[in-house]
Amino acid sequence: MNFKKKISSNSRIEINNNINYYINIIRNKSIKLFNKNFELKYSNIKSSIIDYEYLFPVKEAEDYDIINQFILDKNGMYLFFINGFYVFNFFKKNKKYLLSINDIIINNKNYCNSNIEKYYGKSISNNDTLNLFNFFFSKDGAYIFIPDNICFKPNIYIIYIYNINYDYSIINPRNLIIIGNNSKAKIVEIHESLTNKICFSNSVTEIYTRKNSSIDYIKIHNNLSFFYLRDKTFLTQKKNSTCSISTFSFEGRLLINNLKLINLGNYSKFNLNGLTIIRKKSLNKLIYNKTLIDHLYPNCESYQTYKSILYGRSKVFFWGKIKIHKKANNINALQKANNILINKNAFVYTKPELEIYTDNVKCSHGCTIGKIDKNKIFYLCSRGVIKTVAKSILIFLFSKEILKKINIQNIKYLIKKIIINNLDNNYINLM
Repeated sequence: MNFKKKISSNSRIEINNNINYYINIIRNKSIKLFNKNFELKYSNIKSSIIDYEYLFPVKEAEDYDIINQFILDKNGMYLFFINGFYVFNFFKKNKKYLLSINDIIINNKNYCNSNIEKYYGKSISNNDTLNLFNFFFSKDGAYIFIPDNICFKPNIYIIYIYNINYDYSIINPRNLIIIGNNSKAKIVEIHESLTNKICFSNSVTEIYTRKNSSIDYIKIHNNLSFFYLRDKTFLTQKKNSTCSISTFSFEGRLLINNLKLINLGNYSKFNLNGLTIIRKKSLNKLIYNKTLIDHLYPNCESYQTYKSILYGRSKVFFWGKIKIHKKANNINALQKANNILINKNAFVYTKPELEIYTDNVKCSHGCTIGKIDKNKIFYLCSRGVIKTVAKSILIFLFSKEILKKINIQNIKYLIKKIIINNLDNNYINLM
């Protein structure tokens, strides 16, 4: 499959004849928009991401030994996907509100239809070609619906395991998450590869939080050395809702974290956090963190904190935009990006933006780029700490501001382990 070829609507219907009427309309619409905008959007892009002939992976036998390695919480609720395919009935305690999109379509689960028609695909737009591409080639994804007035106590885990056997595969996961009025949920999404095959995962997540709701969402990208991962998240918030999204990127040939958050009610609150650590042996790695927070209503807050620690020739690009519309008064918005360059060849580019169309707001942004403080290293060494260990301690402490914001203890422990494994002295005990 070549990205540069136009897609036929008729051929798409033949690819998947299990789609219901609504999704069929959405996908055909996305095909038209894709064909219309692709040349304009990507004609000048020279990135190797679009130069390959990609293949769709074939579903293989489910390996439960692999799955068991990702059981992080015995009391958790899990949605497992291997190479983009859902692993059915892994936990019998999965309720009808925790499903896969393809399961809903194929098995005609009518009780989900109203949510699918109301929310699925509402992020479609003609200025995001990869989102359109995901629409008509998505095979499956997580469907999570928390009804009104439920504080969902078990942690929910969406696990994408990539066990690809050949190079140049493409996977298009698409998740739909709905949090009802006065409801709460904690969700962890993990992307991890078990092989060194080149793969492109074009992941899209749509999140809808209703009035007085709360969601804590954590994304972890790990062991993706040969991966191109584009992770796009759309989130809309209603009145009095609170949302926290934390993204942890530890390895990848090209990782694109793209978040678009829309405020649709008074007194809502956003928290965006990001931590990137590209270790020494990973050369020429690229991480893009792009955020847009769209304030449409007054009396709201948004906070963004992104940190990166870069070795080798790795590069991080951060674009953060805060847009405040007319009559959206009393907005408190903060954006900051802090970066440590371990090697002289590492590179950071930041572009903070404030687009304000009203008065009576409080907005600020800041960025720091530097090396490890030599005075702090000297202080630790003067107290008997080896220099390389002192550096690792300081790097770990630099990450703690983001770690403190994780409210799921076993995930906090997992991320600490990954951070320590990425340090020069991973034998030190900082737990």
